[in-house]
Amino acid sequence: MWRIGIPCVQIWKINMSMNRMKAWILTSLLLYVATSQIVFGQSRSLSLEDALATGLKNNFSIRIAEHTQTIAKNNNTLGNAGFLPAIGLSGGMKESTVNAKVTDNLGLQTSGNGQNTGTLSLGASLDWTLFNGFEMFIRKDQLSALQSMQSITTRLKVENVLAEISVTYFTVVQMNNSLQVLQNAIDFSRSRMDLTFKKLQIGSGSELSYLKSSTDLNADSAAFLRQKTALISAKSKLNQLLVWDPQNDFDVTTPIAFGQLPSFESLLQVLPEMNGEINQAKLNTDLSMLEYRMTHSPKYPQVDFFADYNWVSNQYNFGTTAKAINSGPVVGLTVNLPVFDGFNKSRISANAKITAEAQKISQEEVVAAVKSDLWMVYNEYRNNLRLVSLETKNLEVARQTIKISFEKFRVGGISDYELREIQLTELEAENSLLAAQLQAKKSETELLRLTGKLVESRK
Repeated sequence: MWRIGIPCVQIWKINMSMNRMKAWILTSLLLYVATSQIVFGQSRSLSLEDALATGLKNNFSIRIAEHTQTIAKNNNTLGNAGFLPAIGLSGGMKESTVNAKVTDNLGLQTSGNGQNTGTLSLGASLDWTLFNGFEMFIRKDQLSALQSMQSITTRLKVENVLAEISVTYFTVVQMNNSLQVLQNAIDFSRSRMDLTFKKLQIGSGSELSYLKSSTDLNADSAAFLRQKTALISAKSKLNQLLVWDPQNDFDVTTPIAFGQLPSFESLLQVLPEMNGEINQAKLNTDLSMLEYRMTHSPKYPQVDFFADYNWVSNQYNFGTTAKAINSGPVVGLTVNLPVFDGFNKSRISANAKITAEAQKISQEEVVAAVKSDLWMVYNEYRNNLRLVSLETKNLEVARQTIKISFEKFRVGGISDYELREIQLTELEAENSLLAAQLQAKKSETELLRLTGKLVESRK
């Protein structure tokens, strides 16, 4: 029987090469971990509740919307609607120099050059529209509707920002979880590499198996680095939503959890009252109807009341009059009644009515679209919850399988190639569960947004 042997010197060289490679891999990983701790060591704990509260306080879009809402509130006044009178004060003084020549009835002439004349006047006025075809009442309703519209617009902005913060927050959560999964994969691959190295040392393994395990460990480490970069980007996006420094680091503390799925009928019942898009469409219809009513106002007479008080003093230094003072009140009513304008008022009113009817159709379209979205999101959420349950069971099997497989690999029951394939299957099961959980959370968040519960939960 022939036996092929390897000289001791060559074995020693192989061992030294393997040790250097192993040392290089471990040194690279330790250097990465140390660098990560230096860069990301300063971190705070951030719960979802804190993130949402910070977003409500700091987010630029919400702050701008709140300022616009304040303007709409300031505009909703009786004075802006035209109920209140306009009061003004006036005064003036005039000095003039004239060359005068006066002839009286008897033919007597009086003349003078460089004669001064002075006038001093003071006055107060009040103008008040008493009736303008109910326009002031309609205008006040319009201002109230516009204020409500801006409130709904602000609410929609808040809902969108809260939904985006929630989704981004749980994206960071799942990226952290994925990072842990990849770290476990690195630990597993390192254990596999250590085992193949020991087998190589005692002669029961091959150099090819060791090199393959080293390559797989490097691949897992590279995936870890890519995931770390993606995590930094996700945190930067959340920092932007919270108006924090992009380099600010934090640890998310709220895990992904799901509430009990309500019935679709119960969500459908609250939709007309709680959904911002439906309420916005309804207010647009109301505003169109008010605009239509406004077109009837010019068909009525307009009644205005005015009251003035004037005091005028004139002073002369020539002629028979030295000084004249006039003062007293003036009170009156003016009535303006339109008779004919070429049927323009009727045309404008007819077009406004058509616009209001079109807006009503648009409202029905919005309601139908929101109901459709609700149904799609509801079914998506329900199926995603089922998928989470299925992926959870699949992961349990995959974890048990890889645990058994590693023991078989230890005793030579399976090859390193088979073990790697089983490890990749387990890694895929881990990532599939994380992806299913995140997708289900996105569906849940959208369901809460559509039914107006994102804002209600903040009150």
